[in-house]
Amino acid sequence: KSSLPFDYDLERIIDDFILLNIFVGNDFLPHLPGLHINEGALNKLFEIYKRILPGAGGYLNEHGKLNTPRLQLVLNELGGFERDQFEHEVADFGGGGGGRKGGRRGAEAAAEKARQRGQLVLSESQKHLVDQVASFVLSNLATLPASSSSQLQYPNTLSSHRDRRFLSDFADALKLSVTYDEFNDDGENLVTIRFDDALVELAREEEDESDDVKGPLEGVSDESSEGEDSSEAEEIGIVHLSLDGRVRRPLQVKKLNGATGGTDSPAPGLEKVEGEPEWKAAIRRVLNKYVKAEVARELTQAESEAEQEKAIQEKMVEWKKDYYREKLEFAQDDQKAVETLVYRYIEGLQWVLRYYYSGVASWGWFYNYHYAPKITDLKNVDKLSFEFDLGKPFRPFEQLMGVLPDLSSQHIPPAFRDLMSDPTSPIIDFYPTRFEQDMNGKKQEWEAVVKIPFIDEQRLLRTMSTREARLTKEEKSRNVFGESTKFVFDDSVDVTYPSSLPGFFPDLVHNHTRLETFHLPTLEGGLSFRTGLMPGVLLGKDAISGFPSLHTIPHTASLGFHGVNVFQSDSRRETMVVSIDNVFEGIKPENIARLIVGKRTYVNYPMLREALVDAVSDDLFRYEIDSNGLVKPIPHTQNEIYQWKRAADRIEHVYSKSKGCLIGHVEVVVHARVLKGLRRETDGSMVKEWEDDTEDFALQATVSHITNEDVRYMERPPIPVDIEYPVGTKVFFLGPLFYGVPAQVLDHKDDSLCIRIAFFPTDKSENGLFKARLEQVKDAAYHPSHVVARMVGMTGLTLSKITSSLLLYNSGDQRVNVGLNLKFEAKQQKVLGYSRKTESGWEYSTRAIELIREYKASFPEIIATLDTNRGDLTRATDFFSPDTVNERMKALVNWIKEKGVRDFEKVPLFSEQLDKDAVQLIEKLEDKLTTTKTLDKIKQARIDNIPRQGVLKPAHSSIRLREQHFSLGDRVITVAETGSVPLSAKGVVVGIQTSFIDVVFDVQFMGGTSLGGRCSNYRGATVTPSAVLNLTEQQYATGQGVPAPAPAPTPVNKNARFRQGPLGGPAVLPAYGLPAGGFHPSPAHAASNGRGRGRGGLNGNVQVMQNPARTVSPQTSFHAVATGKAPAAPAVSNGQPQSQQQRLGQTLGIRGGMHPLRGGPPHLGRGGFVPHAGAFGVGNHTVPFQAATRGRGGGVAGTGAVPQARGGVAIPPPAVLMQQG
Repeated sequence: KSSLPFDYDLERIIDDFILLNIFVGNDFLPHLPGLHINEGALNKLFEIYKRILPGAGGYLNEHGKLNTPRLQLVLNELGGFERDQFEHEVADFGGGGGGRKGGRRGAEAAAEKARQRGQLVLSESQKHLVDQVASFVLSNLATLPASSSSQLQYPNTLSSHRDRRFLSDFADALKLSVTYDEFNDDGENLVTIRFDDALVELAREEEDESDDVKGPLEGVSDESSEGEDSSEAEEIGIVHLSLDGRVRRPLQVKKLNGATGGTDSPAPGLEKVEGEPEWKAAIRRVLNKYVKAEVARELTQAESEAEQEKAIQEKMVEWKKDYYREKLEFAQDDQKAVETLVYRYIEGLQWVLRYYYSGVASWGWFYNYHYAPKITDLKNVDKLSFEFDLGKPFRPFEQLMGVLPDLSSQHIPPAFRDLMSDPTSPIIDFYPTRFEQDMNGKKQEWEAVVKIPFIDEQRLLRTMSTREARLTKEEKSRNVFGESTKFVFDDSVDVTYPSSLPGFFPDLVHNHTRLETFHLPTLEGGLSFRTGLMPGVLLGKDAISGFPSLHTIPHTASLGFHGVNVFQSDSRRETMVVSIDNVFEGIKPENIARLIVGKRTYVNYPMLREALVDAVSDDLFRYEIDSNGLVKPIPHTQNEIYQWKRAADRIEHVYSKSKGCLIGHVEVVVHARVLKGLRRETDGSMVKEWEDDTEDFALQATVSHITNEDVRYMERPPIPVDIEYPVGTKVFFLGPLFYGVPAQVLDHKDDSLCIRIAFFPTDKSENGLFKARLEQVKDAAYHPSHVVARMVGMTGLTLSKITSSLLLYNSGDQRVNVGLNLKFEAKQQKVLGYSRKTESGWEYSTRAIELIREYKASFPEIIATLDTNRGDLTRATDFFSPDTVNERMKALVNWIKEKGVRDFEKVPLFSEQLDKDAVQLIEKLEDKLTTTKTLDKIKQARIDNIPRQGVLKPAHSSIRLREQHFSLGDRVITVAETGSVPLSAKGVVVGIQTSFIDVVFDVQFMGGTSLGGRCSNYRGATVTPSAVLNLTEQQYATGQGVPAPAPAPTPVNKNARFRQGPLGGPAVLPAYGLPAGGFHPSPAHAASNGRGRGRGGLNGNVQVMQNPARTVSPQTSFHAVATGKAPAAPAVSNGQPQSQQQRLGQTLGIRGGMHPLRGGPPHLGRGGFVPHAGAFGVGNHTVPFQAATRGRGGGVAGTGAVPQARGGVAIPPPAVLMQQG
């Protein structure tokens, strides 16, 4: 902050960060070459950004407008990154020859390269060495052998290998010996040069023999003579003297930089001496060559760096040309193409920012290259400007033709399909069947550049326009730009909304909405984009609950290598590590106990959770508060001391390695129970409920106070019963005799309710019927894997491989899964009816064993190869002969498809599930019971004096039913007012997962599934445990006659129990003072217009019509009905058979998913109450009461309308059920 000469604005920095992230690639632009997130690209970008920002004069991203001059500063710095990448990739500029060399090293390198070209060029250090040796040789040559004991010594300053090798070759040519094993008095290493013994011996022989004796150098008369053989020394101008009597001559020194290695005349002191032996003359000629050799001047550091920079730039130009030629197929020197590429990329940056901040800048714009330009080519972007033509978007079919491949042509109208596959199609090149995938430096296949051609908009539109006449009328209506539609509730409207997909979706009957055209507002149409945060936004520790913040505890942060564990492996690059301050440091544990024990605190920083503190402890004592409010220290046992230290270390380790947060040494541990949710008391108040078991937390990572408490979990007093349960409220009765029966509130008396229930007398008896029927079905037999391996005749390892995924490469190098996929260890899944896993390992059913046997019989090569080979078998040719591999692989794939292996239902490993046969048995039993329930069998009763805990309001289900447990075969009824299942729909539990249950329902409904093919379409659903009420196990029954609660069934494993979410509370609860579920009392002034608004009735209040001739007797009180002594309600005349929910709904005004084809009157809907001005009837018979309010969709009584309710729609059953009904 302090380094910026302009105002620091975090929001603007976040905007710039979004821009910088585009450089590593997004949906619209490819990443810049060499920038990869896993190689630290984001760190590099932000490091550059922090460096240039103070001098940039402002931010890069000006609310969606790109500031190109400031962007150029970033790109210039980023160019250095590309330069480093180039030097790393190109070996010429690596450590061996590409570092920046200056002065002496540069001269040595030049001399070495000249030597390799057959030229003699000396560095200045080599020249100095030649002068020393020449002086030594010439001063002793004439007096040999008398001077044979002479030697040349000087400090060993030969730092480079080239100089040492040069001295060795030079001495060898002159018949000198070189040693490095002597030291002077100061311990300094010396180079010692002496005449070689062979040369001294030659000199002695020459003194003893006459001149006419052939010498060892006879035949070498002048410099033009050439030896028969050429050595490496000769290639650099060295004459080798040998004792075999021959002289080996050098090649002529070629010109270097326009100069010769010397003139023909010898250097002073090296002239030929008359009468001198030939071997001495040869030595003078060797010395002459070296003395007169060209000397490479040692460059200054600046000159050397300039030379090196020039070479690097030349190489980089070639490097970039190779990139553009190989990746983008540009011509060798097409600079114009590169400039266009750069413009399109920067233009793309501006398009993306416009899109993010103010909407589409141009519908037709796209980046028409697969790769980005090189970073160092992003120059002069500050001079670029951009103009976008908005244009118009593709119509629906044009859009599909622009994005789908030929394999998805079924989603295209038939008029256009052949354009994607016909070889003569004018746009067939848009849909290649083979294309290149370039990994381009990435690691995963999904990151590859898919090199498919770009769509030519004009060609596509022109070609499609020739086929539009072939579209059907319906297809043409779908291929236009439409208007948005707004649905507005209007009680006066009562129409049928036609199905949008007849034959699949039913009509929506009794639709109480009117349709209005809605024009989406646009920024061009008057809206203004508000930059930055809105006024009043709360941030940091003041943020509202649900928005975690690091600022709830003082902290610092730094970037470093910390090895945070992500996806089971430690991070390899830099991580932002947070270090928190211990605000409790220095406070004694006893005082900490007084401060927080028995009080609420917030744990699990930074994702804070409310908790109740039971105790605190250090390494020696546990501190609790006794009944007198005094701190009670309890000493640890030796084992408890050990366990405490382990727990403290574990807390610190988890924060460090899992969260990248350094909390310091844990000296005090807080033992607290986290908040489970709210518990509803019998008086209707809401109090906090804590977990039963305590957890351990580090004291310094707890927060005593937060600014904004979570309103969802605030305790509140009871809401008056007449407000919480307005007249007409839908509830479920919890009396033991009629447990779970749908009911409606009729009246209030003091703190109690009067309700009306309607039910079938057989409801209670059928609740246990399904479980009893399942007990008669024999469970499938399962066998351990080792037993199965013996039964089918293969090794256990082979059995394990073929029952998993077995991936083989076919002849086309495509991976094909030829395994049976009966178990999924990594995904923790099993296949229903085929496999399961126990503590002893995998087990297989009889059905699975039959499948394995058939697999072995059909493809014995697979089993035989796996049994006898423990190697890595990945190719089809490892199992089948090359002659038959294609045929056998095709047969194997077809066999797997024929057996439906890929369609087997996979379920969580530790779930309880009924298989398809059992589920279909349940479904048939449901259908049979449904056909026996006719309207004449509906009973009804009015029950008075019911306490509020005797009923369940749908809005309360998530709180009250949180601890509900289930068993397979339990009968349930839907009690949640949210979700796709109709309210009061009954079903049976057929699957139990960790946090959900699978239910097959009695009726079809929109949003229903087939539970993976186990039940009929639209009959199944996976719901939360609190969405349904368990009717078989009456766990929440109230009133007299309640049976003793049955113990919760012991789960098969710990995953079979249910816990409602991480916090255990509902998703949303109303603010204090408002009734739950969104019900509000109607305002009194609503009477002025003759009808209420929303959920109200006449005069703004709910109206309940009672039969004047009927009084409520004591026999119909809550006590009488709860104990089973209530008289039967008057029978209702028989009518057309309907489903159970529809018949009850007709009686109570709760619509249960009615549809005309279900066998009931078409005016009834689903899941809500049906208001009417007067009494309404079933068939031709009048029911002696009026349904007072409507359902979830809102409604108004007194208009004669029958409103639509929760938005669900029942679906007609199969014809065979209609015939049965």
